[in-house]
Amino acid sequence: MFPLKDTVMGASTFFASALPHDVCGSNGLPLTPNSIKILGRFQILKTITHPRLCQYVDITRGKHERLVVAAEHCEKSLEDLLRERKPVRAPQKRE
Repeated sequence: MFPLKDTVMGASTFFASALPHDVCGSNGLPLTPNSIKILGRFQILKTITHPRLCQYVDITRGKHERLVVAAEHCEKSLEDLLRERKPVRAPQKRE
């Protein structure tokens, strides 16, 4: 397979839902903020690599449950390529 071409870097901003300030777990300790849970789960996405997939690069947590995700992306989608009638499969090797 050939690696993706024409990928660029981008950033997306998300806001995790905030927990009420006076909520505690059954053990009496404060609950873990949702942004921290997302940050931990995101680490798995960073490990996924494949020549035909754009890759998640990093995530940063800001104030007020704000998350910024840096990732590769392609300017053209699969739908765009199909409209242009360009092949989306790599050519087969001849023997």
